[in-house]
Amino acid sequence: MSSVFPPLYETWMAQVLPGPIPAETQATCHQCAMCPPPAVASVHTAAPDSFNPQTKCCTYLPRLPNFLVGRILSDDTPEMRLGRASVVQRIERGVAVSPLGLGRDAVYTLLYRQGRAAAFGRSRTLRCPHYIEEGGLCGIWRYREATCITWFCKHVRGAVGKRFWETLKRLLFIVEESLACWCVQQLEVGPEALQQLFLPPQRLPGSAPLEAQELDDTKDPQHYRAIWGKWVGRESDFYLASASLVNALRWDAICALCGPELLVLIRLTQEAYQALVAKTTPPVLQVRPLKEILLEGRSCQVVTYSRYDPLRLPSALLEVLPAFDGRPLEVVRQRLAAEAHIALDDALIRKLSDFEILAPPETREELPQAPELPRLAGA
Repeated sequence: MSSVFPPLYETWMAQVLPGPIPAETQATCHQCAMCPPPAVASVHTAAPDSFNPQTKCCTYLPRLPNFLVGRILSDDTPEMRLGRASVVQRIERGVAVSPLGLGRDAVYTLLYRQGRAAAFGRSRTLRCPHYIEEGGLCGIWRYREATCITWFCKHVRGAVGKRFWETLKRLLFIVEESLACWCVQQLEVGPEALQQLFLPPQRLPGSAPLEAQELDDTKDPQHYRAIWGKWVGRESDFYLASASLVNALRWDAICALCGPELLVLIRLTQEAYQALVAKTTPPVLQVRPLKEILLEGRSCQVVTYSRYDPLRLPSALLEVLPAFDGRPLEVVRQRLAAEAHIALDDALIRKLSDFEILAPPETREELPQAPELPRLAGA
C-alpha cells in the first residue's frame, strides 16, 4: 500500500483492508494522462476535456486538518522544503486558518463552485498553492488529505474503481474531521474559541453576500483572535502539538473517537474493496444508455461513468450490444456466437461491466463530477 497512501494513513488502512489496493495505472502524475502531448498543446487542438499542463488536476485547494499541518511543519527533509514553505505561507496569511486546520477562503470556494465543470484541470487561478511548477508535482504528497488521496481521472476497473475510492474518501474524511475536532478539545483553546469554532451556523456558499475582507482575501483580526483563544500567536506550535497527539493514537482508539459512522464506513469500504478485487461477472446484464459515442472508422469512443475516462471499442461490438437485454449472460453469449459469429471472453464482458456499458438491471446512473469541496467546520 506504500505507493497509494501517505505514511500515517498507510498504518490506518492496514487495519481496514485485507490486502493491497490494485494500482490505478491509467492515472499518472509524472506524465499526466489528461494532458495533451506537447505538439498538440502547442497548437491548442487538444480534446475539450483535456487538462492544462500547467495545472493538471491540481485545481483544487485541499483543506488540511490540524494534525496533517503539524506533520508537514515537522518534516524538515530537503524534499519537503517547497511544500513546507507553501504551508507556512498559508499560516502566515491567516485566511481560513483555524485550530481545526487550513481551510479555504470564501473567494476560492465561490470560484471553484461556480467554475468547477469548465475550469477543473484548466484554470491557473484555481491551482493549488502546494503545486510545484518545476516538475508539476505535489509539494505535500506525503501528507495529502482524503480527496487528494482518492481522486483519479481514470480507473483501471472503471465505475467499480470509482465507487471504491469514493467510499474510502468518505471514511478518511470522517477520520480527518473527527481527529481535528478531538485535537482542539484536547489542547484547550478556551470556551470562547470553542463557541466561535463550533456554534455559529455554517454559511453556505452563495447564501449571503461576501464581506469586504473576504473579497480582499484578508483575515478579520478580531475573529482570528477569537477562534485561536489561548493559542493565538502560537499557531504552528498548536499544529505540531496536534500532530503529536494523533501520531500516538492506535487505530482502535481512532475508531472509538470517530464513533459509529466510521464503523459503518469501514464495512462499506471493505465491501467496495471486495468488489474491486473480484473477478466475477454478474450473471444478468443489459446494455445501458451511453452518454456519448464518437465514431472513428472501425472503432468508437464511448463515454460511460466519467467523461475523463472514455472507452475505445470496435464499432462491430457496439452494434451487437442491444443483444444484452436482461436475459442471462450465457444465453446472450450463445446467441451472439451462433447468429453473429462473435465470441466474447470473460475479460471483455467484465470490462464492459466495469465501465457500465453493461450493467445489472438495478444499477443507477451517476454523473461524474470534479472533486467536491468537503467542509471543515470553523476553517
